[in-house]
Amino acid sequence: MSDRGHRSSLPLPTSAPTKIQVPVRVAVDFAGTKVRPLAFVWSGRKYVVEKVNLVYKRQQGDRYLWSFAVSDAANSYVLLYDPETLRWTLDEVYTLE
Repeated sequence: MSDRGHRSSLPLPTSAPTKIQVPVRVAVDFAGTKVRPLAFVWSGRKYVVEKVNLVYKRQQGDRYLWSFAVSDAANSYVLLYDPETLRWTLDEVYTLE
């Protein structure tokens, strides 16, 4: 059954994403071959990931980065993971209603 036309109970972004693109520290859970971000530290503040909304791989130049669209009670974020350098970047922040 389709849920088209029904408003989701999840808050929706109120504006275009804010590009951040800064390195962050991320606590993750490794379950087999899957990686799940649990929390990240940005500007000295800890953000606890309540939900992983989407995981996808995107190409940047000649390499691939893993993108994790995650959210907490206040906002949604896009975290990028570079498996070659083992570095995490906070790419975007979406403010929720």
